[in-house]
Amino acid sequence: MNWSFENWFIFAIVLIFLNINIIFLIVIRKVKGKSIDKVLASLSTYFRIKQYIQLEGDLKAEYAKDIDFAKWEKKATKKFNSRFELWRIEGATNLGIIGTDSARETLEEKLSVEDNHSVKLYIVNALTDIGDERSIPSLVGSLIGEYRFYRSRANMLISGFGVKFNDYLDKIIDQDLIEYQELILDFSSVYFSDRLKGYLINLVDNSLEKMLVIKAIGILSEFYPDVLDNNKFLKSENIEIRKAAIRAFANYNAPNRVLRLIKYLDDKSISDTAIDALLKLFVHNPGYISIVLKSFKTEENPVIKRSLAEIFSERIEYFISKLMKEVNGESRAIIKEVLLLGKTSDIINFLNRNKDLDLENEVCSIIKEVNNVESVKADCLRYLKPKLLKKCGIFEENGEKVIKLPEKQKTNHILVFILFCTMLIVPVFFLIRYFKELFILAPIELLKMFVVDFNYYLAYYVTLVGVIYFILLFFSYINSKKQSKLWNFKSMTLLFKNGILPNISIIAPAFNEEITILESVSSLLNLKYPDYELIVVNDGSVDKTLDTLISHFNLKRTDYIYDMKIKTKDVQGVYMNRNLPKLIVVDKINGGKADALNVGINISSKEYFCGIDADSMLENDALLKLTSQIIDENVETPALGGNIFPVNGCDVRKGQIERIRIPKSNLAKFQMIEYVRAFMSGRLGWAYLNNLLIVSGAFGLFRKERVISVGGYLTSSGKYKRDTIGEDMEIVVRINRLMRELKLKYKICYAFNANCWTEVPEDIKTLRKQRYRWHKGLIDILLFHRGMMFNPKYGSTGLLAMPYFFIFEMIGPIFEAQGYIMVLLALVLGLLNVKLALMFFVTSVLLGMFISLIAFIISEKHHSVFTIRELIILIFFALLENLGPRQLFSIWRVGGFLGMLKNSQKWEKSERKGFTKNNRPI
Repeated sequence: MNWSFENWFIFAIVLIFLNINIIFLIVIRKVKGKSIDKVLASLSTYFRIKQYIQLEGDLKAEYAKDIDFAKWEKKATKKFNSRFELWRIEGATNLGIIGTDSARETLEEKLSVEDNHSVKLYIVNALTDIGDERSIPSLVGSLIGEYRFYRSRANMLISGFGVKFNDYLDKIIDQDLIEYQELILDFSSVYFSDRLKGYLINLVDNSLEKMLVIKAIGILSEFYPDVLDNNKFLKSENIEIRKAAIRAFANYNAPNRVLRLIKYLDDKSISDTAIDALLKLFVHNPGYISIVLKSFKTEENPVIKRSLAEIFSERIEYFISKLMKEVNGESRAIIKEVLLLGKTSDIINFLNRNKDLDLENEVCSIIKEVNNVESVKADCLRYLKPKLLKKCGIFEENGEKVIKLPEKQKTNHILVFILFCTMLIVPVFFLIRYFKELFILAPIELLKMFVVDFNYYLAYYVTLVGVIYFILLFFSYINSKKQSKLWNFKSMTLLFKNGILPNISIIAPAFNEEITILESVSSLLNLKYPDYELIVVNDGSVDKTLDTLISHFNLKRTDYIYDMKIKTKDVQGVYMNRNLPKLIVVDKINGGKADALNVGINISSKEYFCGIDADSMLENDALLKLTSQIIDENVETPALGGNIFPVNGCDVRKGQIERIRIPKSNLAKFQMIEYVRAFMSGRLGWAYLNNLLIVSGAFGLFRKERVISVGGYLTSSGKYKRDTIGEDMEIVVRINRLMRELKLKYKICYAFNANCWTEVPEDIKTLRKQRYRWHKGLIDILLFHRGMMFNPKYGSTGLLAMPYFFIFEMIGPIFEAQGYIMVLLALVLGLLNVKLALMFFVTSVLLGMFISLIAFIISEKHHSVFTIRELIILIFFALLENLGPRQLFSIWRVGGFLGMLKNSQKWEKSERKGFTKNNRPI
């Protein structure tokens, strides 16, 4: 790229012209209140109105009077002939809105020939929205030979026909096709009839498909429990059938069922199921506890007696309250048995808040009798108030147990080699290029030549980086356009239909987040999503993070049972409030964010989990926008990432952003520019190419099964026995690696319109630590997975994405830092000529600003985030960013590289100021 001065000058003029036009375009768009795209057409507006208003009769005619449905139907039908999935989806959506007989017939015809299951799902939704029973045969036929992903969702949509589909059952109910059987099973879960009950019983008796039998028996247990009160089921050789029959006992009230359930407590294979069934019966009829109490008195079988005590542990306060009224010691024996089981939570919680001295003495005397049991002693030492420990005969041990973390694998020799090569690549190239001159020219002349050459190389390097970003911008724009359209095609009725979107566990690790924790948790408890739970993992905070949560949400420690699928640091307690079933708070020994996420995964009960920083807030519809991408992909989506914006400067109250503002801190403004550019041009583009290697730890969604299969997040406690400080990128790289090795089709997605707001550093020292940490994490991950780099086995991930991160992200800053030194030398030696100065201005300022401005256009594409004034301020800072801050950030990354040579894995947690309203704490 040995351009002349004139070429660089023309390039500069073109970039200046483009930047001015883009700024003008952004401002004009704001003034007119219009998107760069065309204003939504009347049919789309009609579609949006239909979601919130039941349009019938005169009201429907009023809204539809200005719409030429025949014209729109012709356009929508034409779109079905396109090879582009997006156009076919648009055609299906529009025909569903139009809803005429000819539109329905077109949809049925296209459904029979469509081979993309994502497009088929939109066609099915359109037909079910029209709701004509004549479509049922076509819908049912579309299930044959399709993927389970499509079938499970289409089944629930078809089930929406209700009685109309029930009338159609005659045609398929006697057929043995698994697709029909699954459909009838899903329909049975929402529609009840004696005929369906008989079908389920027959399926349990005769089907050879284990999955179908388990599903059928589950439906019978929930909706037809009386059917399972039969020895054929209760004594079945199939353990799942037996468990379902036991669970059915909890779904109808009858005292004799209680006594029968007690008998099953002696059977290890189903005792847990029997315990759960008894507990559910108590919820509906607390009086049944007296029946169990009588059995406890007379029971001689120690196994059953312990199981009964476990049941009593759920009602332990009832027995504590009876202590002072009894003379036979019945409650005392039960409390003692509960303690021996290790079910200490409710007893300790009671003692900590009790004010009755006599009752306190009684309970403490019971604990004293079993204080030699290690679990009882440990729990009391950890949770019981100090003044009560002496009464219980428990004394604190001197000294604390020090947990030594395993040392990180040494990689210094690799890093030194990389540093050595990076520092020498230009000098070696210079020596080869000017080998003859070495023996002719004076050393000072050679130095001048080297400095000038290095400056040119730096300019070319920055230009190359800009070109790569420009290419990514192109794909980012296409991706954002596609995502915007797909989101507009989705109705709230579709997204909230049963089974369409996966259920989610939100996991929020928290370490010393006392200032922001309540705002964050309140925000996360009020998301617009059909089925989710929130798990806050307190990672050994030394401030009042845990106490703040317990106090505000009135939480109590519970004896929570979970399966440790991933090895982690010890969990010290699980806290819940029965009135807030969506919220679970976990207290654990400090082990880092990755370990906290692994704990959350172990405790979670949903299909997907969403990792989010505890100092972050999601917009109400962020999860909907993120997970809705799952139904748009024709392959598995093991990971998805959302967009991150700095919350600094925004008005926040009760976990909600009342008003979006740009940060007041200049340093935070530069980070806002950086975030917008990195997410909108980088991650959005890489996601389009299916080479996304990082999903932000502040907001990422993962399929739990895949994360468990790769061993969870990287920690010293886990499968690989090593820690990392870049857990968000590392887990995505490992998922990519697994999917490539298994040769499975997949897509890791990024949603540019699913916004998460998080606090960013506002002082130089904290920001520098953050960037050091980020770069150390990047280096650690690339070295750990170096076997993927330039390896054709890993496809474009190994040949494109990994090399990019290695060359431009890991070692690129070292080359840049050398270049900046050479620029200073050129200034000192008077070698910085006009052409070089122009090159630096074009590559470092104009090209960088152009990329930032395009990124702003993409970020504002779906909905306006910033006001005109704020955009103008950010545009100004986008210009300033290229005149020092960007170079400083690059030098900090060099510091992170050098920091890795010290083998440092320290997290260096940022100080939090908390969410504010007009810069005042609220």
